[in-house]
Amino acid sequence: MGFEIIPGLRAVYRVEDQGMMKITGEDINIDLNKLQAFIKENFKIGQDEAKKLDMGDLLGFAMILDNLGIAVMGNYVVFVDAVKTNWNKVLEAFQGVTAQ
Repeated sequence: MGFEIIPGLRAVYRVEDQGMMKITGEDINIDLNKLQAFIKENFKIGQDEAKKLDMGDLLGFAMILDNLGIAVMGNYVVFVDAVKTNWNKVLEAFQGVTAQ
């Protein structure tokens, strides 16, 4: 799939209408329904801010909660060990997957 190139990868989920579905990796100990609502809200805020700043379309965003890195692009959510990962590899994996 392409995400296996990410150091510190913990899991990959896909956002679907009925919720977040795990694609690969471990179960993440977080309320996925709340996370999905949070992601949607933040994506909307990011889109609005990108328009205001004339930055074009928002492709995704990343955040860190404790040592858990969360990156969102398209309908994929990638969870990584925020200390062990290489964020350039996270972007590279997203580019490979979204280009398919």
